[in-house]
Amino acid sequence: MINKLKSTLKIKGKGIFHNLQAKVEKRQVNARLDHYDAAPITNHTPDKIKKITFVIERMAKYNGGQTSILRLGTELSKLGYEVGYVVYKNQTKSDMEECASCNLSNYQGEMYTNKFLTKLHSDIVIASSWDTVSFAKKMKGYKMYFLQDYEPYFYSFGELFLMAKKTYEQGLHMVSLGNWNKEMVEKNCNIISRVDAIEFPYERKEYPPCNRDYSGYAKKKEFILAVYLKYYGKRLPNITQYLLKQVKEDFLKDGIELQIKYFGEDKSFRTEAGENLGMLSKKQLFSLYKKADFGMVASMSNISLVPYEMLATGLPLIEFEDGTFPYFFPDNSAILTSLNSMDLYTKIKEVMMNPMKLETMHNTAEGYLESLSWEKTGKQFDAILQGLLQ
Repeated sequence: MINKLKSTLKIKGKGIFHNLQAKVEKRQVNARLDHYDAAPITNHTPDKIKKITFVIERMAKYNGGQTSILRLGTELSKLGYEVGYVVYKNQTKSDMEECASCNLSNYQGEMYTNKFLTKLHSDIVIASSWDTVSFAKKMKGYKMYFLQDYEPYFYSFGELFLMAKKTYEQGLHMVSLGNWNKEMVEKNCNIISRVDAIEFPYERKEYPPCNRDYSGYAKKKEFILAVYLKYYGKRLPNITQYLLKQVKEDFLKDGIELQIKYFGEDKSFRTEAGENLGMLSKKQLFSLYKKADFGMVASMSNISLVPYEMLATGLPLIEFEDGTFPYFFPDNSAILTSLNSMDLYTKIKEVMMNPMKLETMHNTAEGYLESLSWEKTGKQFDAILQGLLQ
């Protein structure tokens, strides 16, 4: 009787969980369906290109993707374009400006609230994420799509996955930040429009090289590991914490303490085996990079700015061999690990005992980073725009 009752309660518990999950997913889908439009467009090439408007969800602080949009917009502004940023969610202009300044203090361009969505007249309208595409399509101007990631991978296979994927098949002229997104779209989608790519850069002035003594690693008994952690699956939040918990215990057996400092997510996000520092400003990030002995990022879809920033400061980087890091950087730029905790422990210990390997990695990464800049990437985007007029 007791076993039967336990079984019944277990089944009911699963049912409650599945019902809650279904309600959450339904709410997420319906919120987007209200403005979703899957119809392809006919894109008319502009006669001139002067005014460019980026369409975003809303301005948010400490947002790497929006920082990249602001950097690109600023470089285009320096080249003589009139650049604007318009949100589709409710947000005041002053709040937009405050958030934008937090992400990029010297940004250039005008902020527009959602009241201007249907009023702006632009030569070029640029969607910046899959849920901005439907809004961009309703605006006047040549429609482009700035791809910073392959966004269907943000979701498990289902309605949101499909809705995101279909935005690549609606006729907008796509420009990918790095070649990986471009290849994913060309491989997985029935595209009817042009897809270009520009280099993935970083801002070297904000994260200058730090003086590091890799030779001292062999004698150290305490190491700080700065770990970029986000709640969504493409950053492997649970796997990363599980691996680091095992690795930390293995190093304790060797008399070595591994202090794990997570960052990138709200402080309310609970973490294991380390401290969650929360969402950090650029100044706080640079301070963390300087103090840390290793950095770790799970770049499982398109790469983010964080690996570039870490490597720019000379911080030895740990990435996953199944991720996209090898797609962007030359061989031997970072420590590449599998999902096996013993593999990660062994590789970290190997470079601790042989610091010359860290020096070689640093020199390889530094040589590659020297070839990148936002100014160069902005000019690549400009060349794409000018090509439309020929």
